[in-house]
Amino acid sequence: MSASQADSAAPGGPSPLPRVHWLVAMNRRNRTLGFALLWLVMAAQMRWHAASGPLAWTLLTLHLLVLPQMMYWRACRAANPRETEVGHMLLDALMFGLWSGWLGHPLWISGLTLVCTTVNLMAFRGPPGALQAGALYLVGALATGFGLGIEPVLQTDRTATLLALFTMEVYLLGFAWGAYQRSLQLHRTRGQLREREQDLQRRLDEIALLQVRLAEQARRDPLTGLHNRRFLVEHLGARQSGRPAAPPLGVMLIDIDHFKRVNDSHGHAAGDAVLQAVARLLEQRHGGEAEVVCRYGGEEFLLLLPYRGAARMRALAEQLRVEAELLRLPLGEGQSLIGVTLSIGWACGHDEPFEALLDRADRALYRAKQGGRNRVESGLA
Repeated sequence: MSASQADSAAPGGPSPLPRVHWLVAMNRRNRTLGFALLWLVMAAQMRWHAASGPLAWTLLTLHLLVLPQMMYWRACRAANPRETEVGHMLLDALMFGLWSGWLGHPLWISGLTLVCTTVNLMAFRGPPGALQAGALYLVGALATGFGLGIEPVLQTDRTATLLALFTMEVYLLGFAWGAYQRSLQLHRTRGQLREREQDLQRRLDEIALLQVRLAEQARRDPLTGLHNRRFLVEHLGARQSGRPAAPPLGVMLIDIDHFKRVNDSHGHAAGDAVLQAVARLLEQRHGGEAEVVCRYGGEEFLLLLPYRGAARMRALAEQLRVEAELLRLPLGEGQSLIGVTLSIGWACGHDEPFEALLDRADRALYRAKQGGRNRVESGLA
């Protein structure tokens, strides 16, 4: 059953009607063809009916050829097209019952009209709908057949019988075709919904990935690629809240000696190259051992290390100082190489907050710079 398109208004005319409900469109198609065939069936039977006069022929024509279009017009303008159309189908059942009784309950015609009306209501209201249609059909049949004292004539002639069989076949095929079309439409709609759902999920995944990337970018220094101070604060907060008793730490503060002189003598591009080279050294040589390697600010870096004891901290700091001293950075084609030295202050201890360790490491770094730079100083309590 496919929904038809809304009737469109002519340019400059009234506003177009709303989209026609698929049930209204389907019943118009089925009624137009099925009722026209029923007119032939009943006309074939009425040729021999004693009470067939101009009024009966007029009523038959109005019912089967005119009323379907009036029902369609009314359903298109109804506030609830589906319920309006169900009401029309119940009216069909009553009126075909009236015709059945008036014609003397001919077997093939009565069977045809009863089957079609009850099947219609069964499809849209289930068993209660079929029972309603059957009851209304019976009321109509009794009202005209027995109420008016019309003698039952169960048989139909060959023409009416063949037309009734043909009409039933055409009507049921049309009904099945509508159901098939509706099923195809629902299948396509479900497929489109699945595609939209998958597309939406892909977009949500992309947004989530983008959020992760943006969050990570916000935690990293754009020049060196190392984590920044914001990440350090978040890491320390998670470390404190995630464990009842956080394990002890070691803190190492690293400062590039005479960094301002590099910028003044060789330009900021050279200064950036020095920062990046030191960052690579820290990340590659000590990134696996440290909890955090971050650019702490300007030319200053920080290593947050698991506690390994004072001797291990001293050895790591001295190793790092020597490795940096061996660095030689080319400044460009035809220019000399530039060397780097580091001043390092470190501190470690049991059951001591990070702030206290950082303060001791900072004091040690100050002593290293005051002592001539390219030195390692400890901040032992």
